[in-house]
Amino acid sequence: MAAPTLKTFCATPQSFPIKTKQLAVEINGNRTELICTEFEDRFFFIVTQFNKIGTLVKVTHDNIADETGSGISMYSTDVLMGKDEPLTHVVVKNLITDIKKHKPILISIALKDTAVGTVKTLAKILPSLL
Repeated sequence: MAAPTLKTFCATPQSFPIKTKQLAVEINGNRTELICTEFEDRFFFIVTQFNKIGTLVKVTHDNIADETGSGISMYSTDVLMGKDEPLTHVVVKNLITDIKKHKPILISIALKDTAVGTVKTLAKILPSLL
């Protein structure tokens, strides 16, 4: 795997309060673009191997109390646009596992390769865009 190249585009708060970071990596021969735009109320990620936006999924973080009173952290996913397949939900939940921010997330995925190794690699890279 080639070394990732990181391009950061940040506007000053006075000009435009949205921060965007972009990264391109090659994984198993597939050029993969990762983009993170941070809005005031949520994060928007694009993960694509097709150079276009794919299935759009809304992710919300839930804390559910169990019978002992301790909280269990879970994510809920909802496909807003695109094909709603079980694999989409599994991939998205695995991609965001290392994101420790609790803002709602919109994520667009368009992947040729959804192998476990690819998804794990992408999941390790995504937090670096925050």
